[in-house]
Amino acid sequence: MARADPPMLDPLYPFLLLLLAYMVYSQWVGLDSRYPIAAALVLLVVAAVLDAGGETGPANTLATYLFFLLAAGVVLLLADHLRHPEPEATPEAPATPGPKAQ
Repeated sequence: MARADPPMLDPLYPFLLLLLAYMVYSQWVGLDSRYPIAAALVLLVVAAVLDAGGETGPANTLATYLFFLLAAGVVLLLADHLRHPEPEATPEAPATPGPKAQ
């Protein structure tokens, strides 16, 4: 019986582990929740340039990474909103008239 080679480690798994570690660290330290979204936008531009240059494979790989970055950004924004909810708007009290001038 022939021994099968172990499967290659998909580069997506280490990326997802690092992204998860970043998400935990970001919440712990209080980093801006929009950083993964900004990184995803940069990768989107790079993927568009690669796709326009005919490199469809790498562009699709980057698109997968930027999808996970966008999802992480949304999760971080949601967690930030849950940790620091905005105070509810209170209706303003009607203005009471002051003493009449005589």
